[in-house]
Amino acid sequence: MSKIDVYGSFAQALFFSGPVAVPKYLLLHYAALGLTDQQMVLLIHILSEMGTNPYPQASVLAQRMQAGTEEIEEMIGRLVERGLLAIEKSWNAEERKWSYSYSILGLIDKLAEQWALEGVKQFTSNRSPKAPSVPATEAVAPVNDPTADKLISLFEQELGRELTVFECQHIEAWLSAHYSGELIVEALRRGVAAGIRSFRYLDSILREWEKKGLHTKAEVEADDRYFQARQEKKAPGRKRAKKVQDGKTDKDKYEDFYL
Repeated sequence: MSKIDVYGSFAQALFFSGPVAVPKYLLLHYAALGLTDQQMVLLIHILSEMGTNPYPQASVLAQRMQAGTEEIEEMIGRLVERGLLAIEKSWNAEERKWSYSYSILGLIDKLAEQWALEGVKQFTSNRSPKAPSVPATEAVAPVNDPTADKLISLFEQELGRELTVFECQHIEAWLSAHYSGELIVEALRRGVAAGIRSFRYLDSILREWEKKGLHTKAEVEADDRYFQARQEKKAPGRKRAKKVQDGKTDKDKYEDFYL
């Protein structure tokens, strides 16, 4: 076989081996999500198999990445722990056994939050007046925002882990958009009460309050009472909820957070 034939066979095998769809947005922002280069390559390998093998073994992935199986399993565990990757279990009726597959819905949610964060920053920059340019010799070092630091500490305490750079930027963006610290804490409390700790969910709460013109916790609580009164007026026969007994509840741990 001639050299040209060998090259042609290789080119055909290369381009017909099948493409791997990796969104460009993911490539541009995986570092902001706190993913390492090695974790990103691992995700690409998992994505490449989803069409035919939804649950590639760690040993196969380790061979491709020239890494140890335990190292791959540890990386997968970290991705699962952070909610970027999930292992789903389903019953296969034909083969009468359980089957497993990887899910990247958590990763998609994080990318959606990143996209929303960029939208908030863009909205803030368009709404805020441009600051006069300062000569390089007069540039002032950035000052840490104690409110942001306190909020980050509270979120980490509630979530039981350190926040990623992206999540810290999300909190700073909320403050830049003029959401008060007490409103952010109140949104966190309601998210926890609903069992939802997604930053995108908290962002939707804050945006809804902004649409209603609510800027303080007192205004939010007043709006809640108004809504409840309207609901009771629509259904006068409905039994009212029993009053909560005296004593501290989960809400009380947020009452000591003063900004």
